[in-house]
Amino acid sequence: MMFCLSLNRAFPRLIVSLLLVSSVWSSHAAETLRLGISSFAEHSINKVLIDPTIKAIRDAVQPDKLEVEYLELNRLQNSLKNGQLDLVLSSAGNYRRFLLEGYGLRDLATMVSTQAPNPNYAEGSVFFVRSDRQDIDSIAALKNKSVSANYPFAFSGWQVAAGELQKRGFDPDHFFSRLDFLGHGASPVIDAVLSGKTDAGIVRACVLENAGLIKSGKVKVLEPKETADFPCEVCTRLYPNWTLSTTPNTPPEVSRKVTAAVLEIKPLQNNLHWSVATDFTSIDDLFKQLQIGSYEYLQHFSFKRFIETYWQYFVFVLIFIVGLILHGIRSEYLVNKRTHALSESLKRERKLRAESALVKSRLDKIQKVGLVGQMCSMIAHELKQPLGAAAAYCFALRRRMESGEVSADMLEKGIERIDGQIQRASEVVNQVRSYAKGQRQRQAVDVGKTAEKILRDIQASSPDTEVEFQKEGERLLVEANPIELEIILINLVKNAIEVVKDKQNGRVIVNLSSEGDAVCIKVEDNGEKMSDAEWKQISQLAMATTKHSGLGSGLSIVAGLAEDLGGRITFERISSGGLSVLVRLPSAKE
Repeated sequence: MMFCLSLNRAFPRLIVSLLLVSSVWSSHAAETLRLGISSFAEHSINKVLIDPTIKAIRDAVQPDKLEVEYLELNRLQNSLKNGQLDLVLSSAGNYRRFLLEGYGLRDLATMVSTQAPNPNYAEGSVFFVRSDRQDIDSIAALKNKSVSANYPFAFSGWQVAAGELQKRGFDPDHFFSRLDFLGHGASPVIDAVLSGKTDAGIVRACVLENAGLIKSGKVKVLEPKETADFPCEVCTRLYPNWTLSTTPNTPPEVSRKVTAAVLEIKPLQNNLHWSVATDFTSIDDLFKQLQIGSYEYLQHFSFKRFIETYWQYFVFVLIFIVGLILHGIRSEYLVNKRTHALSESLKRERKLRAESALVKSRLDKIQKVGLVGQMCSMIAHELKQPLGAAAAYCFALRRRMESGEVSADMLEKGIERIDGQIQRASEVVNQVRSYAKGQRQRQAVDVGKTAEKILRDIQASSPDTEVEFQKEGERLLVEANPIELEIILINLVKNAIEVVKDKQNGRVIVNLSSEGDAVCIKVEDNGEKMSDAEWKQISQLAMATTKHSGLGSGLSIVAGLAEDLGGRITFERISSGGLSVLVRLPSAKE
C-alpha cells in the first residue's frame, strides 16, 4: 500500500524530468557552434589545411551548425572575452596568450608537415637582407638599420624575432633606426627589402624557401641556426605550430568529436596534417621575457611582486643578519676570554722590544765605531798630502834663505803655495765637520774617478793582490757626499782583498756600469766557497763579513750608506767560490 503511494507521488516528477531532458536535447540539437580563425591564417603556409579542417569539423558536429569567421586579433580577443566562440584556430602564440589571459582555452590539435615534423618545434623567424648587402653579415650589424615586419603582435612575424634580439642583449624597441610594420603576409616585407626601402626584413621561417628567394640567391639569411629536424633556415629558437583549441563554452563531447575528426584528416601536400603538441612552455617564457600579454604587469613596479620575486634574497639577508648577531656574541665572548692572554702577550712584546732596542743600540755603536774609524783613516789620508806639501815648501824656502838665494818674488810664490795647501787641508776638515753635523752637502759625484783614486791608494798598500778595474760608460754620476761614496768603495774593495790575501792567485774585480736609472758598483772575489751558515750571515747583514780578522761591520756600513742614498745592496754566492756584492745607487744628472 505504502509502495503504491510512493510510486504515485514520484511518477509526476519522473515525467517532468524526462520533459526537461528532452527539451535540453532538442535545444542542443539546434545549437550553432562558432569557429573563430585568426586572419593571419589567410597568409599562412598552412592555409591549404584550413578548408579540409572546416569541412571535417562541420561533418563531425552534425546536426549542429558551424559558423566560421576570420577575425583580426582584437576582434578575436573580444569575441573570446564575450563568450561568443566555441573553437579557435590561430597561431600557437595567440592560443597561449589567450590561455594565459584567462579565457580558458584548451588545445585540441597542432599542425605538422614535412617542413615542421615536430609540432613542438615548428615555427620561428628569420632576419634576411639582399644578397648584395656586404655591409650586413650578422644580426648585430642590423643596429641602427631600417627593418620591416608584419605587425607588433604578429607571433613569428615579430615577437619571436624580438625575443631573439633581447636574448642577445639588445633592446628590440631601440635597436633599429626604423621599424616598419607592413601588415598581413610576407610579400610586403620581401618587396620592401628587395626594393631597398628597408635594409632588412623579418618573416616566418620557410617563407623564403617556399618563394624560391634563397635558391635564386636574391636574399641571404643572417646567422641561421643549425637544426636537426627543421629543413628551413631559421634565426631563432622554434615554437609550436598553429593550434586548434576549444573554449569553456564547448560541450566535452563536441570537443572530443572535433579532435577525432581533425586527427583523421589525410595528409595533404608536404605531408601537412594535424597532430598533438605536448610543450607550450617556450611560448610562456617568450612572453615573460618580452613582458607582453599576461606578463605586461612586469613592466610596472609592484612591491608585492618584488617581494615574491626576490624572497630568497630576503631570506638570505635575514639569515646573514642573524649570523652576524651570533658572530658578534661569539666574538665578544672570545674577546673577553682572551683579554688576559692579550695583556700577557703585550707584556712579553714590551720586553722583547726593549731587548731588541738594546741589541740595535749595540749594533749601531759597532757600526758607528767602524764608520768613525774609516773616516778618521780617510781624514788622515786626505790631510797628509796638503800638510806634507806645505812642510816641503817650508823646508825648501828655509834652505834657500840659508844659502841666500831667495828673492822676494820666490818668497811670495812659496807662501802662496803653502797657503793653498793649508786651504785644502781646511776644506777637508770643514767637509768632515759638516758631515758630522748632518749637513751632507751631496752633489753629483763621478763614481769612476772616485773608484780610480781609491784603487790607486789600495793597490799601493796591497800590491800582492790583483785588483782588476772594469768600467762601462764614460761618466757614471750619483748624488752623494764624496766621503760616503769613498767609504762604500773602500769597504767593498778592502773586504774582498781581506778574503783573498792568503790565497794563491787571489783576484778582485771591480766593475762599474749603468742599469736603467741606476749606477751599479759590483765587487767580486775568488775566495773560498762559502758555507750555508756564512751565506746566511751575509744575507742577514749580521756581522756580515768573510774576513779572517777585523771588526766585521764593513758590509753593514755599506748597506746602511747605500740605503741612505736611496739605493740597495745585494749579494750573490759564486758557485766556484767567492762572493759578489752589488750596490745600486740612483743616477744623477750633471
